[in-house]
Amino acid sequence: MNEEKRSLTVNCGLACLLEDTQGMLDGYDTVKINCGTAIVSKEINAKLAAKSAVINSGDLRVCDIKGEIIQLDKTVIDGGADLSGLFVIARDDLIIMPDGVKAVTEAEGVIALGTIYYPESASLSSLIKVSGEKKPYPDDAQVVLGDHKLESLISSAKAKHVWVSGRITALDKKAMEKAKEKGLVFTSAELFTYEGLNDTYGSLFNCPDRTLVPDGHEVTGKINAAELPLYGKRIYVDGNFTMEEKDIPALKELESIIVRGKASLPSQAVKIFREKGKAEKYFVFEGRLVEINGSQQFSHSQLAALVEKGEKLTLQVNGGLIFDDDVTAEDAECIASLSYNGSVLVSDKVKAALASKVKTGNGFMGDPAKMEELTGHGVKDLAGNSKKEEKGKTTLNMGTYILT
Repeated sequence: MNEEKRSLTVNCGLACLLEDTQGMLDGYDTVKINCGTAIVSKEINAKLAAKSAVINSGDLRVCDIKGEIIQLDKTVIDGGADLSGLFVIARDDLIIMPDGVKAVTEAEGVIALGTIYYPESASLSSLIKVSGEKKPYPDDAQVVLGDHKLESLISSAKAKHVWVSGRITALDKKAMEKAKEKGLVFTSAELFTYEGLNDTYGSLFNCPDRTLVPDGHEVTGKINAAELPLYGKRIYVDGNFTMEEKDIPALKELESIIVRGKASLPSQAVKIFREKGKAEKYFVFEGRLVEINGSQQFSHSQLAALVEKGEKLTLQVNGGLIFDDDVTAEDAECIASLSYNGSVLVSDKVKAALASKVKTGNGFMGDPAKMEELTGHGVKDLAGNSKKEEKGKTTLNMGTYILT
C-alpha cells in the first residue's frame, strides 16, 4: 500500500532556515518555500537539496549565521544602538543614522525586507554586512519615510534639509511661504503641487519627478460621480474615478476634470467626459459596473428582474461568482460583459450564453461538479463556508518564518 506523501509549503516575506534540531523537515517528502528573502544555513541547504526542495526567492543567501537573531519593525539605528553579537532582521524600512554606522559594523549581520537608508558618507566597506535595497541620503538631512503633506514636514522639521523617501504634497501657498521663511529645503521622490506654486517656490524642492496640477482645479482623492458637486467646476482627481449613467447631469456641469488614475465610464458618458478633460487610463462599460471582490451568488429571480427592466451589468470578478442552478440562458441577457480572475461556477447552458460576453478570464469557468473533480474544491469552498483540509499537506502563511 502506498503511503500518503506529506508536503510543506511556506509563504512568507522572510524565511530563515538555520537549524533543524527536531528533524521537522525530515517528516516531509516535499518542501516548497515562496518568499522575498531566504537565509539558509549550509546544513539545511544540503538537506533541502536532498529533498529536491523548491525555493522561490528574490534574494537567497546560503550562510551560517552567528549570534542571536533580533527582529525589528520600522526603526532607526543611531549611536545609542548596541548590536554587537546580534544578527538584525528588519521587517520594514531601516534608517542608519551617521552615528549608527559603527553599530552596524559591530553586528553579525543586517537584513532588511524594506529599504535601507544610509548616510552618503558611509563607505561601502562599512555596509558589507548589510543586505537589502540601499538608498543614500545627505548626512546633514533629517530623514522622513513615506508620503507627507508639506504642513506636517514644516511642523516637525529638526534640520534645514528634510529628505523624504516618498511624495511631498504641497498645495497650500501659506505653507510654501512659511517653508521659505524658515530657510527649509526638501528632497523627495516626488512632488505634487500646483503649476503656479511650482513656478514661485519650486526651488525649495530637489525633486525631478513632479506632478503639477493646473491652477484653478480643486484636488480630491478617489471619488465617484455622486460627489462631484462638492468640488466645484474644475476638479483634479488624484486617484481613480467611477461614474454611472445617472451621474451624467453632474458631469455636464463641470468645466474641467483631470483624473490621475483610471476613469471608469458608461459608454454614454465617454464623449461628454472627453469634452471636459482626460484621464491616464480608461475603462468603458455598458449599463451598471459591478465589481466583486470575494464571492457573490446570483439567482434566477435577481437576473430575471434585471432583464425585465432592460438593465445591463458589466461584471468584474476578483474571486468567485456563483450562478444558481435555476438561472437560465435568457437570464444572461442582462450581462453586458464579464471579466474574471478566479472562478465562475455556472451550468453548461448558461456558460454557452455567456461565452461571447467574456472579455478576460483567468481561472476556472464552468460546471461546479467539474471544478470539484479538477481541484478538489466545491461551491462551499469558494463561498468560504467551509475549508477542505488536504491530508498530508501543511501550508504556512506569515510575514517571517524562522527555523532554528
